[in-house]
Amino acid sequence: MCEDTASVRPEERFAYWQDVVCGKYLTASARTEVRDQSFEARLVSQDLGPLRVSELRAPLHFWSRDAADVRRDDQDVYMLSLLSRGRGELNQYGRRAVQGPGDIVLYDSSAAFQYDLDAETRLVKIPKALFDQRVGKPRDLVSVSFPCTAPLAPMLSAMITEATRLDLSDLSQNLVGARLANSIIDVLIAMCDVFREEQSDVAASARLDKVLRYARANIGDRDLTPQSLSQIGGVSVRSLNRMFGAMGTTAMRWVWAERLKASRDALRQKQVGSITEAAFLFGFADLGHFSRSYKDAFGETPTATLHHQ
Repeated sequence: MCEDTASVRPEERFAYWQDVVCGKYLTASARTEVRDQSFEARLVSQDLGPLRVSELRAPLHFWSRDAADVRRDDQDVYMLSLLSRGRGELNQYGRRAVQGPGDIVLYDSSAAFQYDLDAETRLVKIPKALFDQRVGKPRDLVSVSFPCTAPLAPMLSAMITEATRLDLSDLSQNLVGARLANSIIDVLIAMCDVFREEQSDVAASARLDKVLRYARANIGDRDLTPQSLSQIGGVSVRSLNRMFGAMGTTAMRWVWAERLKASRDALRQKQVGSITEAAFLFGFADLGHFSRSYKDAFGETPTATLHHQ
């Protein structure tokens, strides 16, 4: 099915366009800074099993769906938008997702959103039940930009693009459409799973970095323990142990190594006047243990380092 403003009187084009998109997808308000006679837009859509796929081309316009719109059509779907050209900006659930060519976003029909588009885009209308039952906390994936370089994004983009080009007008093609729809949903969910794993890794790295920076800044504090460091990182002691385990060490072995490095630097730079001062300054309570650990780590005694010219 194709809708094109070229067949509409110039002064009625934008109003017609708003009615077309609202009728095919979601009730929303729209505005544009493009004059009616210059507003040229096109929407080609078809059903693909339980999905509806479309190609949309339009100049800059601004969509806004509010609570009244949500109540009015009460749809329970996600919209997937894959940009082919141009730029998009989606705001929903307090998050802002900026799209460039090849980027993918999801938005939720059950909540207000603003979506600014100056683009050619491919849209997929997805019943929420198909997605929600297989994805934990689906709201976290809404208004997030999946870049064109994200794992599985090129595969999903190719499948959606091919789906919009197929001619499924023959009823005999219904089974083909349903199978392709299932494949699109499968790849979308797989992409979301990989994205979440990567985000989890990034978050864990940021927490570990926070712990390391805090420990280095307070290396002389004898109260540095796995418990105190886990509180700084906002993680459990078990999670903290996993983080340090990935570095091939434990939290306390790492702290001891950093204390030894700090004491060696202080001795070399004559920032301390004695071995005792170096040991106590950097959290060592037992002078004998400090001296043995120092020699094991650096191959010389603290005294040799202090008196080295």
